Amino acid sequence: MKMIKILAAVVLVIVPMLVFAQQPAPADALLNRLTGKWILKGVIDGKNIQHDIIAEWVLGLQYLQLKETSDEKTPNGDPSYDAIVLNNKLMQYDCLWLDNTSNGGLSNGVIAHTKFKANTLALLFKFSDKSYFHTTFIFNPTENSWHWKMESDENGKIEPFADAEMSKME
Repeated sequence: MKMIKILAAVVLVIVPMLVFAQQPAPADALLNRLTGKWILKGVIDGKNIQHDIIAEWVLGLQYLQLKETSDEKTPNGDPSYDAIVLNNKLMQYDCLWLDNTSNGGLSNGVIAHTKFKANTLALLFKFSDKSYFHTTFIFNPTENSWHWKMESDENGKIEPFADAEMSKME
């Protein structure tokens, strides 16, 4: 009987701790606005584009996965552009960008960072002391849309790469 009481006490102490430990982290309010299905329209690398985007929390609400797929296809039928963005760290966002434009996403060691700022994710990818890439998402709460801007920065010379709007699919 004494063993049962000890076992019951251990279960009462450990089970709530395990359940609490498995609770997902609180989702980030700004990144929550990115979740859902979107259409991205604008210009990337001088070309008019339309991409489908699905953004969802993954790995216990620890990361936001943003899957972007172009409507344009390669000759073999694959999307010509496909990216996954992982973000989320309280008061700082970190982003690993993987796409099919190169195979260096995991091996180049480049992870963008930005501090928390209301309605803005201004990600800075640093390739060297003189080579950067800026990817900025600006949320428009009135329109429930995002402006997505990308710029290369080589030796202080900034060149636009992308300028597009993301609107929620109905």
